[in-house]
Amino acid sequence: MKKCVYLNSAATSFPKPERVLQRVISFIQKPPFHQARAGLEDETVNIVSDCRKELAVLFNVPEPDRLIFTSGATESLNLAFRGLPLAGKHIITTVVEHNSVLRPLKTMERDGLIELDTVACDTNGLVPPESIENAIKPDTFAIVVNHCSNVTGMINDIGAIGQLTKQKNITFIVDASQSAGVYPIDVEQMNIDILVFTGHKSLFGLQGIGGAYIREGINLKPLKIGGTGVRSDYLFQPETVPMFFEAGTLNLPGIVSLNEGVRYIREKGMTNIRKRKEEIVLRLMESLSQYEEVLLYPEKSHRTSLFSFNVAGMEAADIGYMLENNFGIITRSGLHCAPLIHKYIGTFTEGSLRVSPSSFTTDKEIKYFISAIDQIVKKVESK
Repeated sequence: MKKCVYLNSAATSFPKPERVLQRVISFIQKPPFHQARAGLEDETVNIVSDCRKELAVLFNVPEPDRLIFTSGATESLNLAFRGLPLAGKHIITTVVEHNSVLRPLKTMERDGLIELDTVACDTNGLVPPESIENAIKPDTFAIVVNHCSNVTGMINDIGAIGQLTKQKNITFIVDASQSAGVYPIDVEQMNIDILVFTGHKSLFGLQGIGGAYIREGINLKPLKIGGTGVRSDYLFQPETVPMFFEAGTLNLPGIVSLNEGVRYIREKGMTNIRKRKEEIVLRLMESLSQYEEVLLYPEKSHRTSLFSFNVAGMEAADIGYMLENNFGIITRSGLHCAPLIHKYIGTFTEGSLRVSPSSFTTDKEIKYFISAIDQIVKKVESK
């Protein structure tokens, strides 16, 4: 097999902990009893409820049934935007958001359903809470913020923003796609009303699983209506949460993987995982900063779990191509589905090359990547 150094965990984490893989294999080798429809006793009910409990501990959710499963952050965000009574209201978001936030909101703005303000960030991709405060209007209904940028890795001050939303009775929606499993999230302390997350990144789950926390009292309609396996005589969606939001067949293999991934994080220690990723990123950025041709996003003084860079005189896509085809190193080039932030960090229209290691990334792989960049930069210098 061709040598592969995987540095694209911000897209999908790899490798997964071995226990996650083994648990999924064990599960799918058994008969597919449905949690509410099988007459035989099986572990499915416990797996689903156990996963809610694991996530509840991870995010300090007071009631596990307030956690619902979706296919990922995009579905969770669509649930929030389509389910909340946003028509005619003012919404605030930021330029650091992923398209899973921007596209639904911009579409609603285009269709005349909402008034939308998009708050700027600094040159590192950080959004000052005071900028969000300044954008609040009397009819502001919701504020939507990315916890961790998927371009620069900068962490927004969700706690400070949550204080604002609580004081002004504004619904607070947080996209934790990049931060969940790496940085602490406390929905109570941070005053988060809706937390959306995906499972296939730093929670070590399979692709196609994610979820949302919905605070009790939030007026939210379901995105889907249909079968639930219980109360089949009732011709409307059962109002009980989480069933109210989980019509159709749950992604049970995905939930199994997510459950085991969160257990791994809690046993390994989120702090240990984060420190390892930040140490790797800091080491890489310090090495790259020695080259005048290399432009880093953010600055090297920041500790993040991912970063981006460019090499003067080269397109990010070309660097990515050379890393993959000449060295077997997998990164990510382009706008990273977050187009607006690039206008503020100086990388629009071509984007940047993103490096997002895993806590499993080895010192040998780090040295190999640095060596590869050294060879690429020297080629630029020789021209």
